[in-house]
Amino acid sequence: MRVTSNDEIEVYEEVGRGGFGVVYRGIIKSNLEEVAIKQIDLEQDTTDLIEINKEIQILSECRSPQITSYYGSFVKNYKLWVIMEYVDGGSIFDLLSPGNISDEATIAYVVKEVLLALKYLHNQGKIHRDLKSQNILVNKKGEIKLTDFGVSTQLSSSFSKRNTTVGTPYWMAPEVILNSESGHGFKADIWSLGCCAYEMLTGKPPLQNHIAPMRALRLISQCQKDGDFAKLIELESLDASQSFRDFLGVCFIENSKARYDANKLLKHEFVNRNIDNGSKRIRKLITRKQLWIQQNASFKPRSFYVETQMRDNQDKWSDKGEGNSKDTEVQFDISSISLSDHDNDTLRGGSVQKDPLAETKSHFGKVHAKAMSKIESKYGLSNDQLKSFNRLEDEMTVLITETNEKIVLFQYLKYLYRELSKEKNKQLGKQILPSTAQREEPTPSTTASTTSLKSQNQFNKFDEIESRLMDSCIRKMKARHGRH
Repeated sequence: MRVTSNDEIEVYEEVGRGGFGVVYRGIIKSNLEEVAIKQIDLEQDTTDLIEINKEIQILSECRSPQITSYYGSFVKNYKLWVIMEYVDGGSIFDLLSPGNISDEATIAYVVKEVLLALKYLHNQGKIHRDLKSQNILVNKKGEIKLTDFGVSTQLSSSFSKRNTTVGTPYWMAPEVILNSESGHGFKADIWSLGCCAYEMLTGKPPLQNHIAPMRALRLISQCQKDGDFAKLIELESLDASQSFRDFLGVCFIENSKARYDANKLLKHEFVNRNIDNGSKRIRKLITRKQLWIQQNASFKPRSFYVETQMRDNQDKWSDKGEGNSKDTEVQFDISSISLSDHDNDTLRGGSVQKDPLAETKSHFGKVHAKAMSKIESKYGLSNDQLKSFNRLEDEMTVLITETNEKIVLFQYLKYLYRELSKEKNKQLGKQILPSTAQREEPTPSTTASTTSLKSQNQFNKFDEIESRLMDSCIRKMKARHGRH
C-alpha cells in the first residue's frame, strides 16, 4: 500500500513533536488503517534534508514485522509528509515510567524481537546506530517495532566500517565514542541493545543513575580490555539471573570483533527459550502505564498561577530594599479571600446553608481546570495564553451563574461550531476545529456514510487494554460506594 497525496488520508490529532517536526495520527481512507503522519517544515533552517532522506530511504527498503512500515511521502505547502505505520502503545521508555520491569521473561521477549529486527537490518547491510528505549515501540497487540532511522547508515559490505560519532551517550559503544580510523560496524547496535536490556531491568541505562553524560562517555571510551565495562557497572552484583547477566556480558564485550552478533545472540539461553504469552506481557505493561498516568495526573502550577495584589506588594517590598522594610505598608484585599464550606458554616452559627451559585462556580472551575490541564500538556501554552484562558473562565462563569444565561453561552458555542463546519467556511474550519469533530460531519454519499460508520465502529470498540482500564475504574467506584 502506497500513499502519494493528502487526499488519501484523514488527519485526526497531534500525537507528538520531535526535532524534525510534528507527528499526527490519521487513517488511510480506502482501508481505514491507522497511520502516523510526520510533517516536516522544509522552510525551517534546522531541517536536515540529508538525514530525513536517509530515514525515508532506509524505511522504504525495509520489510520486517519488527520494523515500522513505510507507506509513502509527498510535499504539500512546503511541508514534507511522511506516512508510516501507527504504533499505538508508546515506547519501551514510556512503559518504564511507572518503574522497571522485574519480569525477565518480558525483557527476553522484547530483546528477542529487537534482535530479529537487527538481524534483518544487518543482513541488509544497515546499522541503526541510535538504538535506545525511545526507539523501541510497542502496539496494543503486544508487538515490538523498531523505529527512527534518522542516523542509520548503509554499509557496502559486512567488512565496512563507519567513522562518525552518532547516537545517545549512555547507549553508545566504546568504538563509536572513540571514532577511530578503524570505525565501527554492526556490533555497535548489539552494545546498545545490551544497554536497553539493562535499562528495562533497572529503570535506567548503565551509568545514568549517578554519572553525567560527558563523564559517562569518557568512562565508556576508557573501557578497552574485555570485562572493563562489566566491572564499571558492577555487572556481577546486578540483581538478575545468571543467564541474564551472561547475556549482558556478551553484549558488553569491548572488542567488537569478539562481541556476539544478532544471529548468535538469538541462540543465547536467555533469549532462546519458550516465552509464554509474550504479547500479553506487553499489553499488561501498557495497562500498567495507563493506570499510572491516571493516578499521577496533576496540574502544572504555572498553568493556573494568577498574579494578585500580594505579588504587587512583593515587588514594592523588593524595590524599597530590605533596610526600608518598616516604611513599607503591606495591604491585602480581604474581599478576595474565599472561605471553605466549613468556615462558612461556622460563620453562620453552625447551620449548613450551601450556596447553589457558589457550588456551580466551583464545579465549573474544576471542569475548566481539567480542560486546561489537557490543553497545557498537549500544546504547552505561553504565560499570555494562560492569562487569556483565566480571563475567559471568569467571563464564562459570569454568563452561566450571575446572569443565569448558560443557555445563551452554550447555544452560541453550538452555532459557532455549526457555522465553522459549513462548506463555505471549510478552510477556516480546518484550521480551528479538532479533526475528530470534522470527521463526524455527515456525507451525502451512501458509500462515504458506510465508510464513516465503519470508522466510527472501529474507534469506538474497546480493546483489551481499554477494557482492563474500564474494569479498574468500575472496581474503584464500587469500593468508594461501599465505603459510603
